Amino acid sequence: MPGKSTKRTFYIVDLVRDRKLFTNLDIPPIRVNVTIEVEADVPKAKMDRMEKAARDKLEEYEDIIVKEATKFNTQIENLLKAGKLQEAIGVADSVNNSIKGALRSAEGAANMAVEAAKKKEAQGDKLLLEARVKTVVGFVFGAIKIATSVARIGASHGGDVHAWLSLGKDVIKIGLEIHQQLKKEPQLRKDLVVAVDTYLAFRKTVVMEAAKKAGVNEALKMEFPGVIKLVAQKVVDAAKLAGKDKDPAAVLKGIGDFVLKGVMTKVNDAEKTRKAYREQTTIMRHKVDDVSAKGDKLFAEMKKQTTLKEGVKIGAQCMQIRGKATQLGKLLDEAVTFLENSQKTLENAGLNCDDQTMLQKIAALDKATIFEAGSSIFENISAIKDLVDAVS
Repeated sequence: MPGKSTKRTFYIVDLVRDRKLFTNLDIPPIRVNVTIEVEADVPKAKMDRMEKAARDKLEEYEDIIVKEATKFNTQIENLLKAGKLQEAIGVADSVNNSIKGALRSAEGAANMAVEAAKKKEAQGDKLLLEARVKTVVGFVFGAIKIATSVARIGASHGGDVHAWLSLGKDVIKIGLEIHQQLKKEPQLRKDLVVAVDTYLAFRKTVVMEAAKKAGVNEALKMEFPGVIKLVAQKVVDAAKLAGKDKDPAAVLKGIGDFVLKGVMTKVNDAEKTRKAYREQTTIMRHKVDDVSAKGDKLFAEMKKQTTLKEGVKIGAQCMQIRGKATQLGKLLDEAVTFLENSQKTLENAGLNCDDQTMLQKIAALDKATIFEAGSSIFENISAIKDLVDAVS
């Protein structure tokens, strides 16, 4: 009969989180699917650290890809300025090859990082040290090409109305996508608040069950997590009065395990809603960066269109988009930071988490003006759409 193995599967919704530095390129999202399998019975905490090793290594390759794409972006910019459109389009093939090469290297590097983490975790554990570990990294993304609007502007040297109209429609398209993402945000945020609230309430109920089981009535007036230590101490004191020896650390662990087992189902519910909100936030941030960068390009094109009466109005809307996109980007960064921090709390089943602190963080997220800031950008997008439609 084969021995037990432990598997961990996770994914990264997009390896490249920031595309502001290479707006001449259309690089589709790069999803990463990762599976780590160890031929041994491995505790969750150790698997968490192996997963972190893989994530950290993949983030290093995110930096490599951004630097490569930025280098090619500059090359395309220079070729377009020199009127060499076909050469600029051909650069996209070089970008594809370069990034595919980086991703191949990333897979091997992630494997080595997990192997190193396993050896570190295996100190004093011969079975884990000898266990084989297999890390499979898969990337899902489409072909990279030069941005359509950029190609048209390059072909016309900025003199063709159809060229900047194409760029204007790009801005509108991304704006509409942000608008669709915004529709999901309030509900996802509400789902997260409800799930974590339910988890905290349920956790307290389970702790109270443990207190009653131990006959510790004063625990009913205490806040979490101090109540766990109180219950453990009371059990130890009661054992001493009865002339029995009890190890305080063992009692504390036993009560902690009891609580952990009781709350895990609610932890899973909260973690599911956290991931859904995090992914939606990540996707929206990409689009906000994109609309800001393309809005800047459209503004630059409007400055050249001295005979176009709508040009000044479109340019003014583009300038407003820049400021509002910066504001929205900061809000999204704050949301992502909160969601990453709450992951650590939930992974530990919150046994070391103060209820009040957690609730304050949830309340702060609930007050965030992500929806309002995004809706404000959409007002500018709508104005641009009306002006572009009029020119069309």
